Amino acid sequence: MKYAMKPTMNPSPDPRRSAVLGLRMAVALVVACGLSGRVLGGEAAPDQGVLRAQPSLGELRKTEQLIAAAKDGDPQVQYILGVCYQVGRGVRKDPGEALKWFAKAAAQGFADAEYELGCCFNGEEGCARDSAEAVRWWGRAANQGHAEAQYCLALSYFAGEGTAKSPAEAAKWWRKAAEQNHPDAQYYLGLCYSLGLGVPPAKTQAIFWLRKALASGNGDALALLAKLK
Repeated sequence: MKYAMKPTMNPSPDPRRSAVLGLRMAVALVVACGLSGRVLGGEAAPDQGVLRAQPSLGELRKTEQLIAAAKDGDPQVQYILGVCYQVGRGVRKDPGEALKWFAKAAAQGFADAEYELGCCFNGEEGCARDSAEAVRWWGRAANQGHAEAQYCLALSYFAGEGTAKSPAEAAKWWRKAAEQNHPDAQYYLGLCYSLGLGVPPAKTQAIFWLRKALASGNGDALALLAKLK
């Protein structure tokens, strides 16, 4: 689901929208690395276009190897296993197990796991919502340059959810994500410059970032650009 904000509205973090890119990347990583053999050793990957509800015997054996590798403490493997439990790949879907393995990887500073853990604490996958914990984990990932985490952290600062409301901090983190070509962050940064939210109003900067957002695929930027011309 695409998240959009009109100029007069305060955004509220949407974990399902924010998690899409991270989950997509993670599932690809499961297929390309975890179940192909780079992590587990040697056999060809299953058909990437099919995520079966009932895993094959081969996948079950590979998942057992994946669990064993995760127990050895590799944070990337722990993160991959967390995604397996989150989406039901090779194992029965289990949000509690997903949270456990994300937490293990995040505790070792693995940025993707820190981001996903933040999404969990923001109410994803049936987890109890704890906005302050979401902000804490997004902040850790954001400080490692994770663009989705930077975007979510900015939303939290703007809305004052889990942290003190601060348009200036929101603009700062939107800028960091925008500089990594995050289209929604580019849109919100342009919005900030157009309205003077957290930054001094600057029409040229607003147009610059809104044009970048539009080029990156954010269709909402077009209407705002039209108002600024």
